[in-house]
Amino acid sequence: MAMTQTANNDERNALHAAAAQVAPSRESSRKLIQRLPVTMRPSLNQQLTAWDSLFPFEQNQVSQFLRGLESLKLSELNDLVQPLKALEGKMGVPRWNFSETQDTMENASMLARSEFYADWRREVQRVFAAINAAAHDASVPAPRPARLILIVLQESLPVGPIHNWKPWDKRAQVLKINGDARRLTDLCMQGQSNQPGIAAQFAQEAEGQSADLWLIDAEAQLQSSLAMSERKTASALSYAVLKPFRDKFLADVNTVPKSIEATDQTLAALRHRDWEPWWPTELAGQARLRSFVIDLFLSGNGALIFSNAFVEWAASEALRRARPRVILARFGLRAKPKPFTGIAIFENQQRISTLPDVDDPKGSATDALILARYIWLAALRYPEHEQTCCLCVVEQQNTAYLIAPDGMAPPWGPDYSPTPEELSAWINAHLTA
Repeated sequence: MAMTQTANNDERNALHAAAAQVAPSRESSRKLIQRLPVTMRPSLNQQLTAWDSLFPFEQNQVSQFLRGLESLKLSELNDLVQPLKALEGKMGVPRWNFSETQDTMENASMLARSEFYADWRREVQRVFAAINAAAHDASVPAPRPARLILIVLQESLPVGPIHNWKPWDKRAQVLKINGDARRLTDLCMQGQSNQPGIAAQFAQEAEGQSADLWLIDAEAQLQSSLAMSERKTASALSYAVLKPFRDKFLADVNTVPKSIEATDQTLAALRHRDWEPWWPTELAGQARLRSFVIDLFLSGNGALIFSNAFVEWAASEALRRARPRVILARFGLRAKPKPFTGIAIFENQQRISTLPDVDDPKGSATDALILARYIWLAALRYPEHEQTCCLCVVEQQNTAYLIAPDGMAPPWGPDYSPTPEELSAWINAHLTA
């Protein structure tokens, strides 16, 4: 375990050291970005502006790209980007009102309407890959620690038998849990007499860093499994706890005008307004996590109005932006959509309808099962999935769906039914192997 903690700390320190190279010298970084074709500048400039809201993984990615950009001779860079610059000319970019400081809907709209859009995407990917490769040539490979995605379909969800599920992965196996599956989350988080829990391990390793452990809950159960001393070492988000902020944010989002240009201005204002009176106390002092929530709610994916959509999208965005070592995602019940309301246009159904809320167990179970699989599909987009164990627990059935990385399968045979204690011990051993 000591060797694992050293490797994990080495990885974290490498991220922080790389990120620190950019933060003090943003002006020189912006000058580097000016060497790039116009359409590549907005995202990079926006990330520099929002540097403190980026997770260490994102900061490291930007730092790495800028190191690669700086390492290229001007003649090499010009040769590399010339096809993209020529394509921008054919698209008419010099005549556009194209923002270089941030990604905007207007930018995206102009690019997407161009007949050369597919060619532009390919050229941008080629240039990014080449510049990142130049940075990789001088970099030391980072350690690759074990990772976990633990998905909980809570007891109130009447999910069908696992053997009828659409297969998630060819390595998947079904486990019958010998005991109360509802205990597994607490055992994993809090540990057992002979083994510390995940939260305690991360509290020992994290040194104030919360990007490695995410607790994402449709209700408000997961955070209660953390001791007070452990709460700052986790990024904990609860759809239920966020209700006052959600209601206010949804009301303001529904004032967004139809004009794309005006929408960009309104969305920028929403990102920068003072939301302090509506944030829950659980997010006090967590500016980066608050910024993450705002970005999540502005992405138009249903996370504002459906608890299970919130869980799936928050987990997927955490995977993309933070590459955490552990995600615990807990799906729950949602209310039935009310008739004659505008749920498709993100209206607050509690305010627009006087009908009482009614739980929808069957619909919630269908949502949760589909969205749980989407979390794993999202993880497959990134190379870290090769070190990731995914365990989906169906509390109502006392069963679990397990995808273990190659060479990290559990020690028991296919017909064995592990207890919650045995599953928890194996998970913790996987994370510290």
